[in-house]
Amino acid sequence: MTPVLAVKRRGKQLSHLAPVDAQQRLIQLWLHDKPQSTQKCYRMYASSYTAFLAGVGKAIAHTTIEDLVEFSEHLHNRGLAAPTIKTYIAAVKSLLSFAYKTGYIKENPGAAIKLKKVDQRLHEKVLTETDIALMIRLTERANYRYKYQQIRDLLILKLLYVAGLRVSELVNLKWRDFTPRDRTGQITVVGKGDKSRHVLLPEYLWVELMNYSGDSPKDAYVFPSRKGKGLKPLQRQNVDPIIKDAAERAGLTQKVSCHWLRHSHATHNAERGTPVPLIQQTMGHADISTTSGYIHIRPGDSSALHLPKV
Repeated sequence: MTPVLAVKRRGKQLSHLAPVDAQQRLIQLWLHDKPQSTQKCYRMYASSYTAFLAGVGKAIAHTTIEDLVEFSEHLHNRGLAAPTIKTYIAAVKSLLSFAYKTGYIKENPGAAIKLKKVDQRLHEKVLTETDIALMIRLTERANYRYKYQQIRDLLILKLLYVAGLRVSELVNLKWRDFTPRDRTGQITVVGKGDKSRHVLLPEYLWVELMNYSGDSPKDAYVFPSRKGKGLKPLQRQNVDPIIKDAAERAGLTQKVSCHWLRHSHATHNAERGTPVPLIQQTMGHADISTTSGYIHIRPGDSSALHLPKV
């Protein structure tokens, strides 16, 4: 990854390639400075779009506004939710904007498409403090075949909630990211766009993590994959079942995922009066408006409560 490089117009060079090869090369250039986790998702979005275009005998070089609209309808017919469709279209718009800047296409049809705001219904993805406590306490009492897996699962639950981590940030943690601070310590987290931030942990959680670390080398992953002999991190898709099992133990019927714990971290802090800039800094939100959204999803008061009974 070379963030200091600026991609210049390369339309002529791409034009020397066969259409399919030029399209693949374009996507490679578009992804080259993005984080690995982003590359994986964006490649999937781009593949879906190019496959859709191929179905109507077209390529990115000849895409139109109508293609984007029809692609959106195609995603809707596949049963994708509105927020997911918005993510797909946003990625395609980014690809087309890149294609225009490099000279691969002469006009940018994505510029004419304005994405509508989607109701994310954050309030439906927030657990109560009691829910969180039950998930953790019942996991502590659960019967595990291996004790170390139980300790690992508990620490995963606590880091996702207490530190407000994204699952991608969690699985990529290494012991070198941990720095002692008096009786506790902090972790250095690499988030979206490879931006790092520091999260100070409560003393009890720091002690639990240090006990769990044992004599692990600094370059070892905190939560390693069993298949990778400790040299590879636990896969993101292997974390969700841990959260699902904990939710089932607590009697929760919703499809609780890792991100629910992060949402709950922000919401519970906002309800307790934690300053919004501090929540933003801890969670790594680029825009404070994202953090502010958590203040409004479960208001503690409203003018509706101040009217006389009718």
